[in-house]
Amino acid sequence: MSLFSTLTPKEFNSVEKLLTVVIFFVLGLVVGFINNIAGGASALSLPVMILLGLPPTVANGTNRFGMLIGVCSSALNLKRYGYLRMDVAKSILLPTLIGALLGTLFIMSIDDSSFQVLLAIVMIAVAIMSAMGTDPFGKPPEAPPLKPGIKAFLGFLAVGFYGSFLQVGVGFIQIFALRKYSGLDLKQVNAIKNFLTIWLLLISSIGLFFAGKIIFSLALCMAFGGVLGGYLGSKFQHKHDHIWIKRFIQVASVALAAKLVWDIV
Repeated sequence: MSLFSTLTPKEFNSVEKLLTVVIFFVLGLVVGFINNIAGGASALSLPVMILLGLPPTVANGTNRFGMLIGVCSSALNLKRYGYLRMDVAKSILLPTLIGALLGTLFIMSIDDSSFQVLLAIVMIAVAIMSAMGTDPFGKPPEAPPLKPGIKAFLGFLAVGFYGSFLQVGVGFIQIFALRKYSGLDLKQVNAIKNFLTIWLLLISSIGLFFAGKIIFSLALCMAFGGVLGGYLGSKFQHKHDHIWIKRFIQVASVALAAKLVWDIV
């Protein structure tokens, strides 16, 4: 029997309270650390939360709210290190926001079974996408453009939609898109990615809150862990490469997708 399958929200404050706090704090720490460095940690956290007994759409909403503070923590630290190019981030913020609003409207209308099927498909795609490299369709520009053209506008609108709708693996997609668009190094790209992710998570979390898809007691445990994970991740990124974490996500995404497909079948 799953850990939360028989617990009501009231019982989260009494039955197995300590275990719940520890699990979601650690989960938030891991998610915050990995998302800051490479992205894609929701490919780990969402299936874990579902396997623990949360309905898929509730796990999705709780996961996003729990990630929000951790992403803010890492973005602030990367800005402090001088990696955040606000001129580039602001130039693509509008299409990202429009896409996020459209994606939030869509996720609020989907049922749990459909979401779980899409989640399994996307996690396999995430593993393939992350293995492709950052510029398989040609070299990125030597310097970021002053403003996005129509193709870039539509591209980042699509990324915003996906990030707000499914969210799983959006970090890899953002890294791919930002590298192709800007030509910046990966640390600068990661800083911009984290800045844009704050807005994706904020918009979608508000929508899922009104849809009743967030368990705040669990999300807050994740958020506290996420603050520490985001801080540690930004420190780690400042000193090291992040390729090994991307490889780990590829393997984990396929394994967890297989588990979800097994449950569906």
